[in-house]
Amino acid sequence: MVYNVYGPEQVEDATRRYNSVANSAPTYRDSAATKNAQLATDYFAKRYTDTVNKGYKSAYGDQISVLANRYRDNKFEWSADKSADYQTQKDYYRREGEKAQENVQGAYSTNTGGYSNSYAQAAGQRAYGQQMEELASKIPSLRNSALANWQQEQEQTMTQIGLLKGFDDSAYARFRDKVSDNYNFMTYYQNKYSTERGLDMTAFSQELQNWQARLNAAQSDLSSIRQLAESQYEHNSLSADAQASLSQQAAQNSAYYNYLYSKIR
Repeated sequence: MVYNVYGPEQVEDATRRYNSVANSAPTYRDSAATKNAQLATDYFAKRYTDTVNKGYKSAYGDQISVLANRYRDNKFEWSADKSADYQTQKDYYRREGEKAQENVQGAYSTNTGGYSNSYAQAAGQRAYGQQMEELASKIPSLRNSALANWQQEQEQTMTQIGLLKGFDDSAYARFRDKVSDNYNFMTYYQNKYSTERGLDMTAFSQELQNWQARLNAAQSDLSSIRQLAESQYEHNSLSADAQASLSQQAAQNSAYYNYLYSKIR
């Protein structure tokens, strides 16, 4: 039968094995997938925050405000005295009236031998008055024309406002889409980071359990070898003492037998 010998060398080997396991304790590290998810989360979080903090700045707001003020302040006000078209018509009919007056008075003067009379003057005034009446009849059409021009101008202003508002709404929609996209990407990678880190923690926990099992086994092995080594040391020490006692007893017996032998002779 072969017996295993456990001494200081075996204890040292077991100690080295234990220390090797103890010094190889696993440490947690994020996986590449977890790190990439974290980087992506930080990137889109910064883009989202910067975009929100910067806010929407309209490129058309000032133009819209100017046009809106123009539309609001552009009241329709018309009077003949302030109408350039009326003044033009007035000058024309005044000249025509004066010509008509002169022509009528001239005709009467010719018929009377070059003398003007009250009838001729009255006839001339009627001719002039007819031109003024014609001028007066133009006022409603001039006012309506001015009103139509004002309405057209207001409509054009509203059309411009509508176009710019459409451009502004489209730009704002793109801004909102950018905010929404950054938020959605940020949320997506936050969830991805949580998932990947959870997988990393599960794998690390399993690795830690495996290491703890190896450490416990190495510690148990070291403890067992130490106990066996101590037991063998004690056994070997007792055996050496017993052998020494037997040798001493044999020497004493041999000396005693020699003594007796010498007496007999």
